[in-house]
Amino acid sequence: MMELYLKSLLGGWGSAILDFMLDQPSVVAGLLLVWFAIFVAGRLQLRRIEQKSAELVVTMARELLVTQPDLTPEGLYEQVYEPWRARVSQWALFIPHRLDLWPVPVTAKTVQQKLAFSPDWLVEVLRRHGLLLEKSERVAHVK
Repeated sequence: MMELYLKSLLGGWGSAILDFMLDQPSVVAGLLLVWFAIFVAGRLQLRRIEQKSAELVVTMARELLVTQPDLTPEGLYEQVYEPWRARVSQWALFIPHRLDLWPVPVTAKTVQQKLAFSPDWLVEVLRRHGLLLEKSERVAHVK
């Protein structure tokens, strides 16, 4: 009874697809397995991008603090953004879309949607790696 109700809601094409799904569960399972593998690969690549981005930010922050001790997060972001944007597409092939339903190619824009690469993100990364934001809005080494 529920199947007939669903078919009436789905129409001609939808009911044909539903019939195929019910008649060929191994094909449907195979397609879902492929989609899941692509999803996991995209998540792993996004994690790699996040790690590489954090390494780049920490390395550049340490180098810049030597020459610019009064560096602000916004100033650091401005200096890190271009090298990050140039390298981010080399770190992976694709990542999940912001809705996590399909893969999208790696560009600075798509990664920023998932990673929220911003001055605030930089501050959090620096805190995790021993570089803190002082009350005077400067980045300083803790030790």
